Amino acid sequence: MISTLFANPVVTITATEAMASGELLPEEAACIRRAVAKRRREFTAGRLCAREALSKLGIHGFPLVVGESRVPVWPPGVVGSISHCKGFCGVAVARQGEVVGLGLDVERVEPIEPELLVRICTPCERERLATRAGAPDPGKLTFCAKESFYKCYFPLTRTFLGFQDVEVELEPERRGFRARLVRAAAPSVCGVREFEGRLAWNEALVFAGVTLRAT
Repeated sequence: MISTLFANPVVTITATEAMASGELLPEEAACIRRAVAKRRREFTAGRLCAREALSKLGIHGFPLVVGESRVPVWPPGVVGSISHCKGFCGVAVARQGEVVGLGLDVERVEPIEPELLVRICTPCERERLATRAGAPDPGKLTFCAKESFYKCYFPLTRTFLGFQDVEVELEPERRGFRARLVRAAAPSVCGVREFEGRLAWNEALVFAGVTLRAT
């Protein structure tokens, strides 16, 4: 499913159940030595999934440790994104060059609660969402799209954003969306302030992916 979110040269891998009980590299294991069992399984699945994805780029045995602000430290010359929720873990990676940044997010399909929607969506977004109906919930798609945008944006700028700092316009008919920085003080990336993304969904999950390409 996540392969539909990205085009070449991005590599995507979905974790298998066995990956959650796999063996971490020593540097990776040190990152979660105090974690509870659930977190250990999620982390392990993500790292083994990433290891397989990196192998497609010819990179083997690189320990993917936790860096500043808890984002993965990818190998030099590589950009990537990991996302997991209950029942799913996936990774997207690419060589730097044509691709500048990647963002991947996956969420359970259940609708966003109305009181949370006010925190997540701008007034303009809520107005647009009021005219949309159907499955999956457009509020959840908006949340997922914003998360994928942040995962692409933060590693490139080290700038924290709130939900109201980005405005998303869903285009579900083409399984896509546009995400635009609306906070004037937030830096652009390569001169870009509006990113295009892709959406996917099934009966259990919604997915969003952003690829920022070199201009």
